[in-house]
Amino acid sequence: MWQYALWGLVGSAVNCGVLFLEAMNRVKGWPFAQPRGPGGGVYAVSIIIRLGIAAATTAALATTTIVTSGFIAFGIGVAAPAVVKKVARYVEALVPSKEVGASTAAALCDCRTSQQRQDGGESDDS
Repeated sequence: MWQYALWGLVGSAVNCGVLFLEAMNRVKGWPFAQPRGPGGGVYAVSIIIRLGIAAATTAALATTTIVTSGFIAFGIGVAAPAVVKKVARYVEALVPSKEVGASTAAALCDCRTSQQRQDGGESDDS
């Protein structure tokens, strides 16, 4: 299992390299230089976080029957930071904010299901 986590780490490192090259092409130089960017320290921390997310995600999936080879673990490592980011945004959208109370969020859900019924679509209740 730890070998798959290592392959996930390598996949994430390749992804970080591609993202770095894209950023360099976009700004025509070092994208994290002090006058325009936050500096190399912030970049190094972001790389460590991305690698950690990919290794942890790949290790978790390696305990299932999904990961059967190093190639699949590599692919999971490449995709893990983007997938985790999208899942986090989705979960964040589900949690009501302080401005929108729980009753307002429930009312919004009820409006969507009644709108689906009016449109002839299936509701979540069925």
